[in-house]
Amino acid sequence: MRFSDIQKKEVIDAVQGAFLGYVQDATINVQDGTIDHLHISGEERGMLFEFKKSEALKITIEEIDIIGKEIILVRLNRDFN
Repeated sequence: MRFSDIQKKEVIDAVQGAFLGYVQDATINVQDGTIDHLHISGEERGMLFEFKKSEALKITIEEIDIIGKEIILVRLNRDFN
């Protein structure tokens, strides 16, 4: 699978059932060419329905549950509140 196949897919936390954002980038291990982390960038709703960028969330490959046709399900054991 190529990175372009998963880029811009929606990422959903299967534990909390929450939308986390979209795949924007990845951290690649230059020694073996594998992906170490996916960078998830979400948009937060600000005042007057404007959208502002939130800080990118890094998800390890081990946290990915399923890569589907349109979404990626992850299982995060973190608290985001």
